[in-house]
Parts: sequence; C-alpha cells; structure tokens
Amino acid sequence: MMPLRAFPVAVALAGVALVTTGCQSTQSKSAQIGEELGPVQQEQGLKISKPSKAVKVVSTTLLSDANGSAVVVRVRNTSGRDLADVPILIDVLDAKGKSVYSNDIPGLEAALTSIPYVAAGQEATWVNDQVLVAGKPKTVKVTVGEGGTPFSGEVPGIAVSAPKLEGDPYSGVVAGGKAENESGEKIDRLLLYAVARKGGEVIAAGRGAIERIKPEPKPLPYNVYFIGDPRGGAVEVVSFPTLPGVDR
Repeated sequence: MMPLRAFPVAVALAGVALVTTGCQSTQSKSAQIGEELGPVQQEQGLKISKPSKAVKVVSTTLLSDANGSAVVVRVRNTSGRDLADVPILIDVLDAKGKSVYSNDIPGLEAALTSIPYVAAGQEATWVNDQVLVAGKPKTVKVTVGEGGTPFSGEVPGIAVSAPKLEGDPYSGVVAGGKAENESGEKIDRLLLYAVARKGGEVIAAGRGAIERIKPEPKPLPYNVYFIGDPRGGAVEVVSFPTLPGVDR
C-alpha cells in the first residue's frame, strides 16, 4: 500500500518577504475558508462513548492570534491496521477551567470532528482552525474515540509543492502552492494541513482544500491561512485525499 504522503518543507521563513495582498477582514477570510473547505457534512453532534485503545495522543497545541484559534493534535496509531475518519473530540478551556468551545456541536463538517487517516503503526497530525471560542482560550482537552473505518486500499498519490508565503497585518499569513494528482483517478476532495514548527514547538497551523480533482496530472493551486505566525519556522504540508471506498 502506498503510504499517505507527508511533505515536510524545511524552509527558514524568517527571511521570506511577505507580499501585501490587501486588507481582508477576519469575517471575510472565514467565509473564504469555509467555501474552500466544502459543505457541512455532519448533521449530528459528535459523541464519544469510549476512548480509543488504538489511537493515542502524542502532543496537543492550542494556538491563538487576532484571526482566531486553532488546535493541533499529533496522534499515533498503535494498531496493525490503517484507519480512516477516526473521531476526535476537543474541549477548549479558559484560565478558570470553563469550557469556551467544543467540536461536539451539530453541523460541523467531518474534517473538524475526525482524523482523516492514520496508517498502521504511524503518526498523523490533525488541525482544527475553526475554533470559535466564547472567551479567552487557555488549554485544551483531547479525546480520540473508538471507531474509525478500517482501510486496506491504496492511498491516492498526491504531489504537493513547497509553500510560498504571502500576507498582511490584517488577514495574517497564507501559504500558497501547487498540488498535483498522480493517482490517475478522480479525487472528490483534497484536504491540506500546514503546520509550522520552531525548536520542536508548533508555532502556526492552518487548513485548506481543493474540491473535485480530475484524473489528469494538472497542478492546481492551494491556499492555507495560518493561525499563528509561521515565519522563522519549518513548515510541513500534509495532504489527505478522499480515500476510495470510504464514505465521508
């Protein structure tokens, strides 16, 4: 089986010049992200009755800036089978321990409530950059649930270019690049995570998506807006294509 492709882009971003893209409000940027990431798929709120015995949390990071908040979770699949759509619950707390956001509300898309894919014995990173807090976030609790869809097929091959950074003081930093379908098959949706690390710590993260990719290997543009400032860090871009036979 072809492993899911992760493309660590070890780029020192401190010296990258930012291109001014014009003033964009947080609301309009959120609307743009929502449009890129596709329609709502989950009508029922997320419920986890039993923590996963197979998928373990390795690390958790809560990020906040003027444009919002994001949660980045690194997990490890300790089982002997590949898993898709593994449920993940986050509960964001303020300094007093009061919950100010949870992703168990109805109407969220599947990618905000589940990890798209974790190969057997491997680690994967999950990003939720749509954390709409009702207060000032301080910490986050994470629960990975039992379930997920066993997957034994071949992960579609995707080539993702190194990102180029653009941005301004109003909309923050956006990473842009190209993604190319190397599978020879139609892909309904390609989800992309961008995570910037510095000194082993996550300093910025975001998501993007490309819908309805044709079988032809034509480079298509992607854009990922960051929560946090990726400059000075090494950026990893990871792609999660729709898996054949998995209903999402």
